[in-house]
Amino acid sequence: MGSEIVALSITLLTAVLFVGVALHSLRPDSPLRRLYDVDPDDDAAVRSNALVVGLSGVLLGLLGAAVVADVPERVVGAGTVLVAAALCIVLGWFIRCRDRRELLTSPDVDRDTARRVGGAAILCGVLALPLAPAIWVDAGPAVVLAIAAGGFVATTLAIGLAYR
Repeated sequence: MGSEIVALSITLLTAVLFVGVALHSLRPDSPLRRLYDVDPDDDAAVRSNALVVGLSGVLLGLLGAAVVADVPERVVGAGTVLVAAALCIVLGWFIRCRDRRELLTSPDVDRDTARRVGGAAILCGVLALPLAPAIWVDAGPAVVLAIAAGGFVATTLAIGLAYR
């Protein structure tokens, strides 16, 4: 019981920290703007990155709230995978189709590389989707591990190839 409270406290504290960093970095004079590895004077790039960090914090907070509310594990697990997969697909789409290279953590990426990396992010989201039904139906650990490991290897190769 004690370790669960510590883990939940760390989760919620991290969520608040993420949201706080995102909100504080929106101020034009904030030193936190440098954390995003973009030009601190580029408001659009800072807002985009702050949105990703803030959204991560909000979703992490919702995950903590679901644990506190004692939501069934399969609902939390499948829901978390679905949200993460959807966000990977959306982020990849922004990078690939909308040329939002500032969302990448790699500085000065050319357009072609960004398109490939965006495609790899979309692939990551698509490959994560089969985990949700596997978690929902309480598939065995070997099945879940095989799906997760296969997606991890394929995504890692795709990202490596995208950056070469």
